[in-house]
Amino acid sequence: MDYDRIRPVRFLTGVLKWWRLWPRKESISTPDWTNWQAYALHVPFTFLFVLLLWLEAIRSRDIQHTADVLLICLTTTALGGKMINIWKYAHVAQGILFEWSTCDLFELRSKQEVDMWRFEHRRFNRVIMFYCLCSVGVIPLIVIQPLFDIPNRLPFWMWTPFDWQQPVLFWYAFIYQVTTIPIICICNVTMDVVNWYLMLHLSLCLRMLGQRLSKLQHDDKDLREKFLELVHLHQRLKQQALGIEIFISKSTFTQILVSSLIICFTIYSMQMSPVLQDLPGFAAMMQYLVAMIMQVMLPTIYGNAVIDSASMLTDSLYNSDWPDMNSRMRRLVLMFMVYLNRPVTLKAGGFFHIGLPLFTKTMNQAYSLLALLLNMNQ
Repeated sequence: MDYDRIRPVRFLTGVLKWWRLWPRKESISTPDWTNWQAYALHVPFTFLFVLLLWLEAIRSRDIQHTADVLLICLTTTALGGKMINIWKYAHVAQGILFEWSTCDLFELRSKQEVDMWRFEHRRFNRVIMFYCLCSVGVIPLIVIQPLFDIPNRLPFWMWTPFDWQQPVLFWYAFIYQVTTIPIICICNVTMDVVNWYLMLHLSLCLRMLGQRLSKLQHDDKDLREKFLELVHLHQRLKQQALGIEIFISKSTFTQILVSSLIICFTIYSMQMSPVLQDLPGFAAMMQYLVAMIMQVMLPTIYGNAVIDSASMLTDSLYNSDWPDMNSRMRRLVLMFMVYLNRPVTLKAGGFFHIGLPLFTKTMNQAYSLLALLLNMNQ
């Protein structure tokens, strides 16, 4: 049926192309390391900003000041890792998206499938809108408040080769941060959302496969051909799952590693800062905290959806009309059911299964680190 199966991600890949983080050609098989425009855009902003933040964190002698620097320093460091990862593996995700949108094997063939896609796309768009508001909404609160502070204060602490607290030199550092912060925010949000959509779409394809398996009828003249087509569809989905894992594994692993520290330092900074004296700063930190929690929670939700959709395939095939099929087809169904018992999961860094238990572990680590910091401060 006529429906754009990858509608939500088309705008996102367009944004990534504009920021030179996505291949501009439609079909490439290897990463393009000669993209000088990407280096010219991100080296003086993203990667230099990360370096300046780390220099400030290393030179810091106060634990609260170090926490204030590290909460954004770790975020930008993870962003740098994501950028390198997407430059290296974007062609893999591009090939998968192209196959989903053009291959007849993934064509939606019933109103039920189209309604499922539309519903999940609408829900995904609402979730992403809230995530974007929490992430991008931090920028005005962070950028505008320092303009009214006396003495001068930058949105984020960073090392500079000059004394930025001087009235004239302050504006150089301030304009640099005002330019850099929206760039890193937009790129970070867009790369995250593309990762999450790949997992969502994979889970939808697995659910679609389950629906088609449950509708197999013994009196269908093309039963064998339809069954073998579904087996082939499952094989393609498993191969695509490996490709998606290659694309999201390192970036998700990096995000999981730093997220517990970021959440910990964010809560610590909020607790150590006077709320009434800096309401815009407190509101910005609250939004930032919600965005960081969503950055861990949403990939685990969509990764868990892949696990659940794959685990339901056996039940879907069992609910088909297999008892009335001929003996040869029953043997094929039995062999395929045994094969379906092998789980389809996505891993982060080759270590962690991307699922809800990973979210709870990350939050527990953040709480433990926060308790340690508070005890050290007493």
